[in-house]
Amino acid sequence: MSITRLDKNRPDAGELEDTTAAELIARVRDARATADRAEVDLLRLAVAWAHSHPLVPGDASWHAPAASGDEDGSPSDTDDVEDLEWFGIPDVAWDAPAAFAAANAMTTTAGKAFLRDALILRHRLPGVFACVVSHQVPVWRARRIAQAVIGKPADVAAYVDTELARTAHAVGTVTLDRVLDQAMTFLYPEQREEEQLEALDARYARLSERSLNHTGVAEMALRAEWADLKDFDKALSLVAAALKRDGNTEPLDVRRAMAIGVLADPARALALINGEEPPAPTREVVAYVHLTEEAVRGLDPLARDEHGRTWLEATFRAWCLRTDRHVTVRPVIDLNDSHPGCEGYTPSESLRERVILRNPTCVFPHCARPSRACDLDHLIPWLEGGPTTEANLAPLCRHHHRLKTHAGWRYQSLAPGTFLWHEPHGQWLITAPTGTVDIT
Repeated sequence: MSITRLDKNRPDAGELEDTTAAELIARVRDARATADRAEVDLLRLAVAWAHSHPLVPGDASWHAPAASGDEDGSPSDTDDVEDLEWFGIPDVAWDAPAAFAAANAMTTTAGKAFLRDALILRHRLPGVFACVVSHQVPVWRARRIAQAVIGKPADVAAYVDTELARTAHAVGTVTLDRVLDQAMTFLYPEQREEEQLEALDARYARLSERSLNHTGVAEMALRAEWADLKDFDKALSLVAAALKRDGNTEPLDVRRAMAIGVLADPARALALINGEEPPAPTREVVAYVHLTEEAVRGLDPLARDEHGRTWLEATFRAWCLRTDRHVTVRPVIDLNDSHPGCEGYTPSESLRERVILRNPTCVFPHCARPSRACDLDHLIPWLEGGPTTEANLAPLCRHHHRLKTHAGWRYQSLAPGTFLWHEPHGQWLITAPTGTVDIT
C-alpha cells in the first residue's frame, strides 16, 4: 500500500502534514457523514419552524390555503402556479421564510422552497421522509422527489411514496420520471394524455439571459408553428443576402444572426432588402457602463455594467458605431458627488438613478433582485421626518419592503451601500454590494 504525505511547504498542509492517504480518506468520510447529519437536522428544523409559524386567519399569505382542492384529493383547476406548489401542506405565515432563510444564508425565495420541500416530505411523502430522518437517503435526493410531486393529486403522491421509499437512496431523474409517469398514467390516464399532447404542442420564444457573455453574444430558443418558422427562416436568408450585397463579409451564419436585429426594425429591414436608403434608426439601447480611469485612456480592455457583469470595452464601442441604433450619450453620474435631495416624498429621477447605481440589488440579506425592479424605501420613514435623500433611501423588493414595514425587520446605513439589519428573532446581518455577512 502506498502512503501519500502532504508537501509541508504548501499553505494548506498545516495539521494534516503527517496524515496518510488512508487517514485522509477516513476523515473525508467522517466529514461527509457529519454534513449529511447536519442536512437532516436542518430539514427537521424547517418542518418545526413551519409548524410553529402557522398562518394567522385574515393575514396575507404567500401560498394557497391547504384546504383548497377537490374532494378526491386533486388540486383545483382554478389554483394558480404558486397555489399548486403549496397544495396539500399546512399554511405558513407570510413572513416566516425570511428569518429561516437568513439563518441559513439563503435568499428568501430559496428559504421558501426549502420549507415547501420539507413540508411536502413530512406530509405528502411520509415513507421517503422516514428514510431521510433515519439517514438512509440524502436530503438533496429527497428534495428532488418532493419537487416532482408538487401540485400532484394526493393519490399520485402516495403512489410515488410507496414505490420509492425503499429505493429513494438510489433514485435518479430517469427513475423518478418513470415512476411519476406510471402514477399519472395509471390513476389519471385521460389527464396524462392531454398533458402529453399539450407538451408536444408547446410554443415559445425564450431569450437566455444566462447565456450572455462578455462580447454581447447570447442565445435564444424558438418553438413555433412550422409555417411561421419557415417564413422566419426565409426572412433571415433574405436579410443575410442583402447584408452581403451591402458589403458585409461575415460568414453566412453570422449574417443570419445579424439579420435578427435588422428584422426587429421592419421598415429598416424592408429598405435593406429592396436596396433603398434606410430610415433613421428608431431603436435605442440604454446601458450603464462603469469604466476605470485606465479604460477611459484606452489602457484597460474591460468594462462592467450595473449588474457587475464584465464586458469587453470594445463591445460597447462597437454598439455605439452601429448605424441601426439611436445612441444618446447621457451625463456621467459620479457617485462621489453629493445630491441635494428632494423636498417631497417621491425622489426625482436623478436621485433614483444614483440610489439604484450605488445599490445594484435589493439591500435585504441575500436578496439578488435587481434594484430597478424594487421600491425605494426611506430608512427613516417619511412620516417620522425622514428626508428624501440618497443617504436615507435604499432599494427593497416588494416582499422585503413589507417585512421591514410590517414584520419587525429593521436596518440602518453604516456607509454608502452598506447596511446593518436586525430581525425580530435576534439575528444581525450586514449587507453590501459584495454580499451578506452574518454577525449574529
